[in-house]
Amino acid sequence: MSSRWTVATRVVELALEERFTIARETWVSSHNVFVMVRWGDAAGSGEVAPADRWGETVSSVVAAIRATDLDELAGPFDLEGLSVLLPPGAARCALDIALHDLAASHAGVSLAELLGVGGRVLPPTSVTVPIADVGVMQNRARLLSDHPVLKMKVGFDGDVDAVGAVREVFSGALRLDANEGWGPEEATGRLKALEPFDIELCEQPIKAGQHELLRDLTAATAIPVFADEDVTDATGVARLAGVVDGVNLKLRKAGGIRATVAAIATARALDMKVMLGCDLESGIAATAEASVAALADYADLDGPLLLRSDPWPGVSYDKGIMTLPAGPGLGVEGAPL
Repeated sequence: MSSRWTVATRVVELALEERFTIARETWVSSHNVFVMVRWGDAAGSGEVAPADRWGETVSSVVAAIRATDLDELAGPFDLEGLSVLLPPGAARCALDIALHDLAASHAGVSLAELLGVGGRVLPPTSVTVPIADVGVMQNRARLLSDHPVLKMKVGFDGDVDAVGAVREVFSGALRLDANEGWGPEEATGRLKALEPFDIELCEQPIKAGQHELLRDLTAATAIPVFADEDVTDATGVARLAGVVDGVNLKLRKAGGIRATVAAIATARALDMKVMLGCDLESGIAATAEASVAALADYADLDGPLLLRSDPWPGVSYDKGIMTLPAGPGLGVEGAPL
């Protein structure tokens, strides 16, 4: 008996508008894995940006996708079944997005409507100020001064002065992301020094896996501390109860939409705030993320804005305000395969 499923993958290099630097790494482009899933006449697209930090490569993700037998699923609406076939991570994320796009398209509704959050107001997204010379960071903030939220990368020598320079030209909500860039004692001093700058939150100030130190750091600063590299899915959220004020969840880390929604529910049950984050990606992944964003307190979904051009536009942006396509499915323009 022949399969009703077909799966195709494609790797695309997405050039960035400018060099993107965080505490541990720099990019000039992102190599992303795109997948097209077909079931009969229905089709869906997915995307993921594999991350070395999580032990994933483009090759390993493509191999995992190609090795997955979708005939194990009960049909196009068996959206939970993928969790049995693949562990959390990038490969499952790409397929999960594609399956949700297919199911929503097959049903004739948008992805947000399929998830039960159609028409709900989305939180504004932050736009990122990557690490650079202080004058460059300040100028980027000045150019974005009409946006409601900026997210500034820190975790480098002179970052407190850089935040001060940005605050001179930007009066909106300011979030920080250290990407594990500080030591525990250093983080305490930096966060104390940063408190006068009205910081909305700071992500992952120290290296992951140090929960007791992270708990002490959270208690020592008035700035809300969020975990990022310390959390992937709902299980990781539960381990952080009482350790941090909130979590930055990403579809890639959790393994797609289903796992991310479960992680958000876990965070809510534990009275933790939720940010929904992104990678360097096109409108395919960003639209999937934005379709979930109504469930989060904060959004950091500016991936397409960091590209030189977006080959598959979906969610649109107007000074941080996101608008989802009408659908059905993701509603993204064109398909990657």
